[in-house]
Parts: sequence; C-alpha cells; structure tokens
Amino acid sequence: MTNKSILLISAVFVIIISIPFINLNYIYDSTVNNKNIVFADNISKKQEKPLYIGFIPHSSGVKMVRKWQPLVEYLSRELGTKVEAVFKSSYRDVVAALSDGSMDICLTGAFVYIMAKQEIDIKPVARRVINKSSMYRSIIVARKNSKIDSFDDLKNKRFAFTDKISTTGYFLPVAMMRERGIFEPEQYFSEIIFTGNHDSALLSVYMKSVEAGALSIDFWRIENPKIKELKILWQSPLVPLGPFVVRPGMDSTRRIKIEEAFLNIGKTSDTLQLTKHLKINRFIKAKDKDYDILRGVAGINGYF
Repeated sequence: MTNKSILLISAVFVIIISIPFINLNYIYDSTVNNKNIVFADNISKKQEKPLYIGFIPHSSGVKMVRKWQPLVEYLSRELGTKVEAVFKSSYRDVVAALSDGSMDICLTGAFVYIMAKQEIDIKPVARRVINKSSMYRSIIVARKNSKIDSFDDLKNKRFAFTDKISTTGYFLPVAMMRERGIFEPEQYFSEIIFTGNHDSALLSVYMKSVEAGALSIDFWRIENPKIKELKILWQSPLVPLGPFVVRPGMDSTRRIKIEEAFLNIGKTSDTLQLTKHLKINRFIKAKDKDYDILRGVAGINGYF
C-alpha cells in the first residue's frame, strides 16, 4: 500500500469518527461573524403560536376577508404576535374551536354569545359602535311594488331567513312570530329558505326569489341602490351588537392587552383609517350583563 493510500484512508477514518460529535443544534453561516449563529433549539422556542381570530360569515367569503384583514394586521402589530383569521360556518364549530384553543378571539352575534356562554366560559372584551350606537335591530323587508304592507300579509308567502344562529336574521324574527302565536314558521309560510348571510337575504327579496326576508339593519345601507326598490315591514327593538370574545382559560394579562387594543381603535390618528374601513366609530368595552335583555327573550321562547 502506498503512502498516499494510507493518508487517504486515515483522512476518511477521521471524518467518520467525527460525525457523532458534530453539533447539529445550530446553523452556521461561515460568511458572517459568530453573532449570526442561530441555534435550532432556539428557533422552535421563538416560534410562538399565532393568535387565531374567528368570524362567522354574514356576507360572501371574499367580502369577509377584505373587511377584516386590516383588523387582523392591526392586532398583530399591537399585540406583538402573529394573528390569523379563521372562518367558521356554524355555532357548534365556534364553540368547539374556542373550547379546544384552536380559536383565541371571536366575533360572535349577540344570540351566539348568550348560547355559547351557557356552555363555555368565554369572556366578552369589546363591541362595535356603528353610526354612534352600539345597538342594532332586526328588520323584515319586502318589495315596494308588492301588495305586502305588513307581516300579516306574509301568510302562505315565501320567506328568507339568514341562518339559525343569526340574532337578527332568525332569532329575533322568530321570537316576534311566537309572540303572535306562530310557533311553526314552516306552516305559516309557503316556503322558507336560508340564505346563509344578510347580503343574500336582501338580494333574494330584491330578485323576487321570496316575498320577504329577515336581516340586520346594518345591511340596510343608503348607498345600496337595491333598497330603493324595497321597504321595511317590521323592525325589532334595539339589542346590543355582538361582542368580540376570548376563549376560556386565556390568562388575564393577554386578555387585557387584547381588550386595550380594541378600545384604542379610533382614538389615534393611525387607527382612524381602520375605523373608516370597518365602517364603525369605535369600540367600547363589552360586559356580560349587556346581553341580559336577549337572555330574557331566549328564556321566554324556550331556548334556555
């Protein structure tokens, strides 16, 4: 065996026996100084779990993303952690996500809030002020050129609700019907459809798919040309807008920081643009007792 062969074998042997002792816990960039050594263990420790904020769609998915993404970005900056939006289509999905921690914050309707609060210890943190009011109401609308002038004219007609978990698109109109002795809307109307969101409920009336429909007054906007062809047949008493809530078990420090982030919106020059985008004036602190009026309605109508 030549000297070159011996040297080559020796070099290979040194490399092989050195492999178990190579530190694989850091990534080293030889082009920069040692201050840029990043330890892999530290990478995993620094990657904090995002905060997930949930919404129940009340309009098309595209509109929901466009509306709420600026709020998501604002909260990321204010809270110093990544915030991501998630959309849940049902009440049960919301309760499950808040329960298992896969959703940290959620905008709930007022009815969804009182029902979820029965099951899990969610905490309300803020609610919106829209057109200088933190209250809203349900309305039932029909076409102006129809012969329908009151709710009584809707017997044996086609009717649109939004969703069975909607405060204004189902809960309040159904409560009104029960007060009138109508306990089975399916028997009162010739046909019932569920449109899934308020925009679609209004559109179904405009397009004559139904004779009337229930929705939130927040979607009765002067700038919408369709409402020129429609009229309001009935409106509910005012109820508080649904709150943003945080999941059970969230530590109080984080909860307070989230609450403060909401309450600061509209108070500074850099958040005024956000209020305009969200079409709100500001946020106010939400309290559980705010929703006792709805609990009373729910109790009378057999939900509790």
